Amino acid sequence: MSPSRASLVSTLCRPLWRCLAALLLCSALPCASAAEFKVDLIQFDPWAKPNPDPAQAAQEPYVGIIVDLLKEFERRSGHSTVRTLTPYARVERDLQVGDIDFSIMAWGDARAVYANRGTALVPLDFGVIARRGVRLKTYEDLLNIVTAAPRGLKVDPRFDVDPALRKELVLDYTQAIRISVANRDAKAVAGSLSTLGHLIHKFGLEAEFGDVLILNTTHLTVAFSKKSKQLGAEAQVNAVFKSMVDDGSAKKIYERWMFPPKP
Repeated sequence: MSPSRASLVSTLCRPLWRCLAALLLCSALPCASAAEFKVDLIQFDPWAKPNPDPAQAAQEPYVGIIVDLLKEFERRSGHSTVRTLTPYARVERDLQVGDIDFSIMAWGDARAVYANRGTALVPLDFGVIARRGVRLKTYEDLLNIVTAAPRGLKVDPRFDVDPALRKELVLDYTQAIRISVANRDAKAVAGSLSTLGHLIHKFGLEAEFGDVLILNTTHLTVAFSKKSKQLGAEAQVNAVFKSMVDDGSAKKIYERWMFPPKP
């Protein structure tokens, strides 16, 4: 090959080599085109709550399982998240209208209308925990009691719409537990059994509760709004969370909050 032709080939190939080098770099490190995602944090302890430490609250206003999952997502991807602490029912509305890009929540088939089911992070049992001394062995036993549950919460397809069940709808799990313990009409609480168990243990109320009825098993899942302006990045977002599942990081984060080590 003549020197002039070799020089021409080198000149033409140089941009190609630069592109290949850039692709290799992006595969190993977060790319420069990092995105910002709007994410609602479900306002349930221990999923997300205001930071109780005043010294750290200015820098990190919220803490919880979902917060730590998002922080690990940011670390691995180079993307950032704008997080808003939001009541449960509002999260669904924000997904429906596209005010947020995604959330991390227990998946229910009803959400398929407005959100795409993404990476499943950890399994979750949903059901009802009754006050000690209240019989709760079958679904039919629910007909004999009033059950407290957070407003808008999806527990089980049958439970959610059954007109024969008597429910007291409240703001959150904490209120549901306190109402049932206060010897009011509600004699049981419904929702995520791990969350209820965590809070009952936190409040030192294990002696107040007895029978547990599992109604449904689902997963903590990435729910990506079908109206998100960043729908094109959905597969990439799910891939990052999938890497957290594959190496056990997602489970460790969940267990660190849900089942904290005893002092």
